[in-house]
Amino acid sequence: MHPSRVATNTTIWTLGFVLQCALVYVAFRRGVARRFPIFGSMLVFYPIRAALLFGLSGFGLWAPHIRGSLAASLYSALSFADVVLQFMVAVELGVHFIRGIGGWTWLRALLCLLMLGAACVITWITLFLLPSRIAANGLQIFAWFALLVLVGAVLKGSRSPNLSRISAGLAVFSLMQLSALAGRAVAFLHRNAGQYVAWSYVPALGYLAIVIFWLITLREESE
Repeated sequence: MHPSRVATNTTIWTLGFVLQCALVYVAFRRGVARRFPIFGSMLVFYPIRAALLFGLSGFGLWAPHIRGSLAASLYSALSFADVVLQFMVAVELGVHFIRGIGGWTWLRALLCLLMLGAACVITWITLFLLPSRIAANGLQIFAWFALLVLVGAVLKGSRSPNLSRISAGLAVFSLMQLSALAGRAVAFLHRNAGQYVAWSYVPALGYLAIVIFWLITLREESE
């Protein structure tokens, strides 16, 4: 790897790790993790995952001692845990939102099913349009679209500032992930390696911006 890319990756990782640890402290200190425990668990998971992936990337001290198959299995397990946590956070935010507007009704349940169905259809179209050689996790893409659909409803009717801010951050992150996926696909089709690498940095930089947004805006609020 080119030395400039090594320096860039190390800088992004270090800054991201420090900010994510700070966000974990803030979330627990301000009671956000108490009210949204699954969201708090996801915040704790991300710096742990970052540390493990850094160790497996070739920069960590233990990377040379781990077999490739074990490293691949650990990476797959961390990726799956990430997707599961995103789904659980989406459910948690949805439950808080429904409770805040008066509870479940048949109409609201039907609307939720329709929105999930729409996310499934859009995910299928996205996977169909992607070049076959672009690595894409269908479950992860569905999670991004599901979060976008959920956030649209939450931002329209939520009475909780923290619920709106968490949802807005996740929506922006999902948009950045989808934009990066589209950008990499276009770069791949045009055989533009530089552009492909540039788009690969978008999710990491975008999440740093969202972490800063949450650090500034998340506040303790009454139950």
